[in-house]
Amino acid sequence: MQIRTLRIVGDQISTLGAWQFDDLSNPAELAIAFGNIEGIKQLGLRADLKQLAKNWLAGSSCLGCADQAGLNNSSAPSVTVLLIDDPTGHYGVGSAELTGNIADKASNALQMAMDIAGKSHELPNLIWCLQAPGTEEAVIQGIENLVGDQVPIFGGSTADNDVSGQWLQFDGNTLSANTLLLAVFYPSTPISNFFSSGYFLTECHGVATAVTERRLYSIDNQPAAKIYNQWLQQTNNSVLNPGNILMESTLFPLGREVKQESHLPFYLLSHPAVLHEDGSLSLFSEIHVGEQLWLMQGDKTDLIARAGEVVRTAKQNLKFHYNCEAAGAIIVYCAGCMLAVKDNIDEVQQAIQAELGDIPFIVTFTFGEQGCFVDGSNRHGNLMISAVLIGAHHANE
Repeated sequence: MQIRTLRIVGDQISTLGAWQFDDLSNPAELAIAFGNIEGIKQLGLRADLKQLAKNWLAGSSCLGCADQAGLNNSSAPSVTVLLIDDPTGHYGVGSAELTGNIADKASNALQMAMDIAGKSHELPNLIWCLQAPGTEEAVIQGIENLVGDQVPIFGGSTADNDVSGQWLQFDGNTLSANTLLLAVFYPSTPISNFFSSGYFLTECHGVATAVTERRLYSIDNQPAAKIYNQWLQQTNNSVLNPGNILMESTLFPLGREVKQESHLPFYLLSHPAVLHEDGSLSLFSEIHVGEQLWLMQGDKTDLIARAGEVVRTAKQNLKFHYNCEAAGAIIVYCAGCMLAVKDNIDEVQQAIQAELGDIPFIVTFTFGEQGCFVDGSNRHGNLMISAVLIGAHHANE
């Protein structure tokens, strides 16, 4: 197992670590790439880069990305590519347009990825999900319709800089704004993962009483926006007016408890995006009637430190369960959290690097996060952080 990274900024390509870009004789099994919108567009035009890997999964990330060399957030077209070189492992990427029956499309894309990996009838160790925002719950349902609920699903939805719908996905051949990409991992070494948030519970809570998918109309039979503003006032914060409230609500999402036996409760977050004149709230994830909602609260200091803590937990799990060190890591950090700590985002990268040292890693800033909780349930949420660590060797080596 070998994991390598390279950076593209404008027309300049630089390898991170001791390897040469001109060594194309043995393409890697999988390339995972994140960058700004122009960087992903440029990636789609670089035929020389396509030779680096047999399978590609790439998408736009809010204001760039990060890696072990620091932030890769140049105003020029910029991308970081992480290459997984695992000759005895198996990998594949399937794709589908996000139209029609989304669950069926996800099942088909997953079967395509498993076929490409040469493992048509074998459960993967991990599934990575990358897509345009909006249908993540249906995608997870489609994945589980095919392989059940025992395979961890991780990933993050592509992003742009201002929620204007300019996000992009690239599978090595086609550049699109409304595509689902699913990568399957059958690695020769162990994998560890962790999915969490950096928010804490307040005393404000109520029950969702009228919902249509991602639009919350009422809490406790009263207008959702009215209750949300009351909760903000109870926590000594300002009332919000109708309009886009993404920035104002970033530190105050709605949380739903994910019940786990023998574990402390975890909360899946929903980020309020728009406060409507009719008193409803549009969210970045689905809520269902009857669910208990809590006002959650974030703190910038905790959000800065949390990414490193999530990586540390995944690293400890890899060591404890497999006696294995990490060869590389893929980290998802919500774009909302990133924007909330934008002036200190370099500290987030540094917290991650403090845990991983010099090994290759890549960080994407997303508009929705998919992950597997400690109880084994795969969920889509907002304002979440995840880490997937790939082991350096077999546990018995």
